[in-house]
Amino acid sequence: MKKPGIIAAVAGILLIAVVLSVLFCLKRSAGKTELQEGYVVYIGTYGNHFYRYIFDQETRSFTPLGKAELVNPSYIALGEENMLDGIYDLYAASEAGAGSGVYSFADDIMLTRTGSNSRTGHDPCFLFYDRESDTVMTADYGSGSVSVFDVGDDGSVGALLQSLVFRGSGPVASRQESSHIHQLKFLPRQEGADARYLLASDLGADRIRVMKMPDAGQIPFRENMPVLSCLPECDIICGAGSGPRHMEVDTLRRRLYCLTELSGELLVFDFSFDGDGRPVFDMTGRFLADDLRAGGSADIHLHPSGDFLYTSHRLKKDGISVFSIAEDGSVTKVGYCRTGKHPRNFAIAPDGKTMLVACRDDRSVEAYEIDPETGMLSYTGSRVKFAEDMPSCVRIAE
Repeated sequence: MKKPGIIAAVAGILLIAVVLSVLFCLKRSAGKTELQEGYVVYIGTYGNHFYRYIFDQETRSFTPLGKAELVNPSYIALGEENMLDGIYDLYAASEAGAGSGVYSFADDIMLTRTGSNSRTGHDPCFLFYDRESDTVMTADYGSGSVSVFDVGDDGSVGALLQSLVFRGSGPVASRQESSHIHQLKFLPRQEGADARYLLASDLGADRIRVMKMPDAGQIPFRENMPVLSCLPECDIICGAGSGPRHMEVDTLRRRLYCLTELSGELLVFDFSFDGDGRPVFDMTGRFLADDLRAGGSADIHLHPSGDFLYTSHRLKKDGISVFSIAEDGSVTKVGYCRTGKHPRNFAIAPDGKTMLVACRDDRSVEAYEIDPETGMLSYTGSRVKFAEDMPSCVRIAE
């Protein structure tokens, strides 16, 4: 016979789980949220788990809200609210060489796994969910490929629709022996166009690949059917040995920013569309983002206000470079903020007040306050530490 104390303890645990589940659903469904409690944060790692937290900007505290097991879930993507059950979907890239894969999870209290597909290329280091086509796409670093997956009605990752493998190399033999796709970004749709254009940064070949994707109604959602078509004549050729890694698109200014990993530069391109609707890029700026040229530049993000741009840098004097963007669009480097070791990835809260930085080699995610006037960062003293897993990605629910 069970003792009353044990029964009460079990009941208490169940009650806490129910309360957390309700609070979590309220927060996640509110997105950016009017709630005072904070933002839902997802942290991918090199290790055996990815994590979910609530970050409270007022108290600058991280409250754990579950974790899921997966080998090297190095990047996390947020999906849509599932119309079948009202729960949001999550997607994770497992960066594990020949054993890599893409996985889907229900964003419920248990972070329940809902599907998987191991037909991705080697070492997918980036993925995202595309609402318009209802697909998940991965940038496969190891195999130099882009993979496109169907998504089921229940939000689960489905069949591989297409895998595009690129060939290329660069002068830095240790890093550019072959193509290495590192990130994917869509350009904004041109008014009246029946297709969109996807960009893929190829670190190994010193170029940004351009692909055309037809409207969702024209996509044949069948396994091994082409979805993307390459437009090599539209590719952006970056400097030899630069290693383009991550990109940011400024929709209002019609501008593309690219951070190069190996040369540590910020490349600025204005873009337009020609008479056939194809994108045309004009380089309008080139800035040294990493003064030490350490060869470890990593991530780039535009502030929600559009007034500031940030880039992260590793290997020497790890930290974040801060750029201001004037009303006329001119870009100026205004400062640098030291962070923990190896700031591989970072995210800015939708209200623009806070930046969370994934410092891989410190096994921590650190919180920084953003000055609304200057864009400069101040460490809040708040961070979440991990015993074994090494954070590689941080996402904030909008």
